[in-house]
Amino acid sequence: MIANIELTRNSLAFGPAAGLSSCGQFGLKPLLISFVVFVAGCFDGGMLWAQLKNADLMSADFRQLLESSCFDCHGDSDREAGLDLSFFKTVGQLREAKDIWNNVQRRVLSGSMPPPDYDSLSQNDRVALAAWVEQALTDVDCSEMSVVGQVTLRRLNRLEYRNSIRDLLLVDYDGADAFLGDDVGYGFDNIGDVLSMPPILLEKYLTAAEVISRQVIVAPEDVAAVETPLPLGDWATEGGINNDGGRLSFFSNGTATFEFRALVAKEYLLKIQAMGQQAGDEPVQMTVMIDKKRIKRIDLPEHEAIVSIELPIKLAKGNRNIKISFDNDFYNPQAADPDRRDRNLAVQKISLTPKTAELPERNAIQKNFFFVYPERAADEADTAQRLVQFWSSHLFRRATQPEEVAKIAEVYTAARHEGSSFEQSMQFALQAMLVSPKFLYKVEEPPQVQGVARALNSFELATNLSYFLWCSAPDSELLSIANTKDLQGDHLLQAQIKRMLSDSRAQRMVDNFSEQWLQLRGLDRFEPDAQQFPDVDRILLLDLRAETQAFCREIFSENRSLLDLLNADFTYVNQRLAKHYGWDDLEITGDKLQRISLAGRDRGGLLTQGSFLTVTSNPTRTSPVKRGKWILDNLLNEPPPPAPPDVVPLEDQKLTGTFRQQLEQHRRNPSCASCHDQMDPLGLALEQFDPVGRWRTQDGGAAIDASGVLPTGETFVGAEQLRQVLLELKRDQFIRCVVEKMLTYALGRGLRYDDQCTVNDIVKRLEASEYSARELIIAICESPPFRQRQWMSDNGETPVK
Repeated sequence: MIANIELTRNSLAFGPAAGLSSCGQFGLKPLLISFVVFVAGCFDGGMLWAQLKNADLMSADFRQLLESSCFDCHGDSDREAGLDLSFFKTVGQLREAKDIWNNVQRRVLSGSMPPPDYDSLSQNDRVALAAWVEQALTDVDCSEMSVVGQVTLRRLNRLEYRNSIRDLLLVDYDGADAFLGDDVGYGFDNIGDVLSMPPILLEKYLTAAEVISRQVIVAPEDVAAVETPLPLGDWATEGGINNDGGRLSFFSNGTATFEFRALVAKEYLLKIQAMGQQAGDEPVQMTVMIDKKRIKRIDLPEHEAIVSIELPIKLAKGNRNIKISFDNDFYNPQAADPDRRDRNLAVQKISLTPKTAELPERNAIQKNFFFVYPERAADEADTAQRLVQFWSSHLFRRATQPEEVAKIAEVYTAARHEGSSFEQSMQFALQAMLVSPKFLYKVEEPPQVQGVARALNSFELATNLSYFLWCSAPDSELLSIANTKDLQGDHLLQAQIKRMLSDSRAQRMVDNFSEQWLQLRGLDRFEPDAQQFPDVDRILLLDLRAETQAFCREIFSENRSLLDLLNADFTYVNQRLAKHYGWDDLEITGDKLQRISLAGRDRGGLLTQGSFLTVTSNPTRTSPVKRGKWILDNLLNEPPPPAPPDVVPLEDQKLTGTFRQQLEQHRRNPSCASCHDQMDPLGLALEQFDPVGRWRTQDGGAAIDASGVLPTGETFVGAEQLRQVLLELKRDQFIRCVVEKMLTYALGRGLRYDDQCTVNDIVKRLEASEYSARELIIAICESPPFRQRQWMSDNGETPVK
């Protein structure tokens, strides 16, 4: 059934433009925006604003401007760089392709598009066109906006699966790491649109369910029956018996006795290896007794060879005497056949094996699952029903209905009828729950009325909270509240958010979010040149990653300002990192990270941490381009587009001079300059840090020039001044970027233009709280898109009621 689930992606098909990312309009000052809007109002395109809110179609003036200036290269017949601007006919479509139109706006305003040799767009028209795009992308009337969007039905990713199993069933199933890698959308691996279910993953889920169920529940069928030797040297003898410790030799009638302590009443197999020396007219006879009760008289075969005998016996609880006797001794020295003159019995080995395996004492994992256990066989069915009811509710994250419980219980019943033990039958029932879509997917009920937002029910909201804040399933307290109260109540919701944030599991959210937002996973693939950097190994790279994660944990756990992400004067290092950074004055030993002050050091915040500086470098040298792009991507949310396909990579060009001079020569190409003018200065300001994040003053014998100038005029030298530019002039943009990144992560979907209303509200709350990190999380949990759902049509628009 899982394999037939079809996941649909909620996004506009941008035709040939699909997949084209955007550079954005990095750094347009508010004054410049005001000027653009003012100037645009003075031209023929000035009436465009009045039409924007009330008309879905693009205005005729704007459309004509595009046709005359853009469609020759970016129209239906000629799609330069795969971009067809003629596809877009409505404001809604334009907003859905925000990244593409941000790129259009920036390149038109910078003069790089249309190209200078294609003289078809006056400066006035450039300003008007750029201003129209700016207004179309940002002018959302939040007073009338009620769209909260929908999230594609999505499965749990690897981390969520492993955490859910660990938290609920207490089994740390590391096999989840061998699942197929989770696809990434919008920078995160919890996006419903890209988390598919290929058949091979379903097979891994089936295997995982079997392995996990056997760790949670130990069945007799899984435990080998242990054979217990009854050492011959410990048998007491009476009569004609020689006992040398390795063999009981009955040369005349006699009895050997072994005292066995049975902890519980149980059936056993008594296994005896014996041999009879035949004489006379009857076979050797051996009698087995338990206490005073004769169990069986056994005639040994006529041939004189060792035979194996398995005799089922029942032992009552307590000390039991197991007896073996030789009853029909015979001796005739006058017999014609000298080999048949003496009848004797020899016993070589005796052991006891339980007919059913001895179950080990239940450990914490098994006690957690079996919170109730049947004392009698008559109680098994009712116990199974209670267990299925409880665990299906926890695994499915809601109160399961009687018919659902009955279907799972049928799995138990069928196995029991086929002869499986109670425990093994419960294994099969648990496996059915673990491979159910109701566990593997975050399932939400569809809205009842198209186009009308509905509040999530308490169980759905509890699931959203737990997978956002803990990357795991709701705990018993959260489910209990969802089952009895309305979690949508502000007071109750806030109390649960604060409780969950104070739990140690909240660190998972910070670690998982930060490592994806800041692209720390790239350190797993980074391979520095071994000759240049012999001391940089996998362990050190893990330390660099751990430093940033510990740093981010403090920002959120101590409820510091989000601005401290850029400006904090502390970090975390161990002995290896202190040595790596050249901080010989620190008295730090061992592997454990310790918090240190950065006062008096040339570092502070994310921009000077080795993780970022390393992951944005090449194996042998720094990359100002990568570092600048990282800042645009992750701190300002203005990702530049990929390089045009016809541009020769920097390494393959015949450029001369310092690396800075080579970048300047590269930027002379107009198609390169529009992005590099924004990326390069940011990266060059960090050139005083080498490819693995160590401080330096020279590169190749030349003094490092760490100065930079942005296209909007801001100048800076070095990381400290760059940080001040970001804090003072780009503060709002940075805060908005963090909000949009975390909101995307929390919702499990990409943001739409109408989500800007939510972003605006959260930014205002942050401003009022002095950018409290915890306030960001609370504001997201309380936001309409997090607490509500609205059915959207296939083209991404809200359907008409």
